[in-house]
Amino acid sequence: MPYKDLQRKKEWEQQHRPQRLARRRELRQVERAWKEAHPEAQDSGAGFLLPLAAGGALAAYNPKLAIGGGGLTLLLAAVYKKDWSWWIVGILILALGLFFNWNDKDEKK
Repeated sequence: MPYKDLQRKKEWEQQHRPQRLARRRELRQVERAWKEAHPEAQDSGAGFLLPLAAGGALAAYNPKLAIGGGGLTLLLAAVYKKDWSWWIVGILILALGLFFNWNDKDEKK
């Protein structure tokens, strides 16, 4: 294995540098072509506001459902390795559910 010996690793990197650079260039071209062919698939960054608003409404209506929904969102984000927006939405829905649940318990006392 070339990575176990530092000198052999450097030699391997020097020998394969053109192939590695060509592969990187090819991957950049493929990504650029895909983005040009699918402009609607670009991440706008505001796509997580709708689930967050729905989670807030759910938390106000039934906090236990919001706790379950937030937990399920976090579980799906972990299992399917989703991006950061899924994690934020799940955490915020869970926090809103817990907050409204805590407030409901205080009001019943």
